[in-house]
Amino acid sequence: MSQSGSHQKWWLLALGVLMVALVAGGAVLAYKHSSRPKPLEIEVSSSPPASPVDIYLSGALASEGIYAFSLDTTLEAVLERAGGLTDAGEPIGLKLYVLHAGEDPFGPADVGKRVNVNTATMEELETLNGIGPVKAQAIVDYRNEHVLFRTVDELLNVPGIGPQTLEEIRDQISLVD
Repeated sequence: MSQSGSHQKWWLLALGVLMVALVAGGAVLAYKHSSRPKPLEIEVSSSPPASPVDIYLSGALASEGIYAFSLDTTLEAVLERAGGLTDAGEPIGLKLYVLHAGEDPFGPADVGKRVNVNTATMEELETLNGIGPVKAQAIVDYRNEHVLFRTVDELLNVPGIGPQTLEEIRDQISLVD
């Protein structure tokens, strides 16, 4: 064999090994590329936040009343906003009402028994125990100045209404229609 023929075989052998390496590398790349998960396109929309929901909280709470919450609020945050649970020494009862326009959280059986201090006339307020014309006018004046009562305990801010009067009327009043 001549030296140039031997030299030519080495080049062909080297070229063959190089071709096999390129094909094998391409196959490995193709396999890895096809087995990868496809990227997801995430689109963030600028939708407005969910509107708050008014909830009437009553039961073994430090402060009953109407509170506005977003739909993703936790129960812990709801209880904290209402001043926490009372230390009653017995099982705790808690009532949550999602209010819709014109709905009374006490149900139809109690509608006639309670006076809504946020919408009542002076005559309706005077039907409450211990509320005469002067205190009824004070409630109306406070309500006109502050829009509406958000909690039952806010009645303590009305001149002439103290803790004793509030306890006398607490079961006779509501904050919603």
